Amino acid sequence: MIEHDKACTVCTYALNPIDDNGTITYEHPVAPAGGGHNPAPVPAHQLADVYRRCHLCSDNEPVWMYRTPQIEVMSQGTRQITETYSTQWNICIPCAALIEQDDHVTLTQRSIAVMRWHPADPRAQLLGLLHRAIVLTREPGRTLLTTGAQTAAPLKASTLPKVRDRLAGLLRGTIGLPAPIDHPEPRRLIADSLDQARLYWIDPQFTTLVAEVLTDLPDTNITDRIVPAGSGLLAWSTPLDHRHRIAAASWAPQPDGWQMICYRSLGLDQPPAATEAIRHEIGWLVPIHVEHVPHEFTVNGDHPLAALIASWLIIAQQLTHDEPTPVDSPIRKAYARARRPAPEVRLLRIRPRSSPPQLADTPTAGARTGRAKPDHRFWVSGHKRNQAYGPGRTLRQEIDIDPFLKGPENLPIKASTTVRVLGTTRQPPEGESSAPGNG
Repeated sequence: MIEHDKACTVCTYALNPIDDNGTITYEHPVAPAGGGHNPAPVPAHQLADVYRRCHLCSDNEPVWMYRTPQIEVMSQGTRQITETYSTQWNICIPCAALIEQDDHVTLTQRSIAVMRWHPADPRAQLLGLLHRAIVLTREPGRTLLTTGAQTAAPLKASTLPKVRDRLAGLLRGTIGLPAPIDHPEPRRLIADSLDQARLYWIDPQFTTLVAEVLTDLPDTNITDRIVPAGSGLLAWSTPLDHRHRIAAASWAPQPDGWQMICYRSLGLDQPPAATEAIRHEIGWLVPIHVEHVPHEFTVNGDHPLAALIASWLIIAQQLTHDEPTPVDSPIRKAYARARRPAPEVRLLRIRPRSSPPQLADTPTAGARTGRAKPDHRFWVSGHKRNQAYGPGRTLRQEIDIDPFLKGPENLPIKASTTVRVLGTTRQPPEGESSAPGNG
């Protein structure tokens, strides 16, 4: 799903994805034929400032998408104004509340107040006709937007069971979600796996380490060696990957691999009553990337799963330890009333150093091997090794070594020199340079 977050390089407007039997095209929002140019879509994170506003009031970040038939509005006045509009409307929380109340009059008053138009302005009259058409002709239901630049919601270890349960409720509910997840069976299967998921919370120090190394993640084959057994939901203390602000990820085993999902946390700058209603309806997490991952599937720093894979590799390298962390009392009591097993959250921390590190400028440092003492940590790519075994360790067998971080724990991560552009998989033709901006 994450690949569908595109914006126009000409006008920087976020574009509407149009799914035509599995083929995704893009159009400008509100008035698709307007603007005097065709959409020029690129991944939205490549643009410094993407215009994302409610299509009705132009004031807030949209959260919901409504569908209507194609609407054409004609306004009569000193001059005739005719506009043909889109069939997809991205709407903010306050405007959506008025739509749900079928109150197109207040909806128009709200919008013209934001834009400081006089009620007699022909544009205001046209807007009133448009809002009336949207409210009266909208299709049943609405879809939760999974793109945008909303602030992140804080995710605490002590509330992770509640976050998990609200997410499962969202998936079992009737609220629309973007393709490919918006089908009853996959939604149910994901919700069922979340019910059984082990819960993990990554502390700030571990989160910072992942943030520093995920972009340079080397090619990594996904195998049973690094994927934790069973189903799991893992949340980081703060969002990772500046491109997509991934806050959590879940996984569930399948016969030929795993289903892996990345989530963004949804912060709400709304009055308490509106926030509480949204939390009951949506929760805190929204899915932004869903993928079936077969055994030996290769992931690197370009991939949306990079943060999850980097976290697993660090855990597999035994650089961390985990411990149970207390769950909020109201959540424990709610589980007890529902006769559910008491929830457990595992807190993952970087393992403390067992002894003081050797100083790199000690005269004997590196003298025994003749090698220079490293001044940073860095990824070592996966490779094969001949492992000694058998009587007297005289026999050899080839084993796979997964990527790992090399270097003393007290040293910084090597500054990245890698530029990652998610979604650009095209190889440049022979003789064509891959200049910055071309991926």
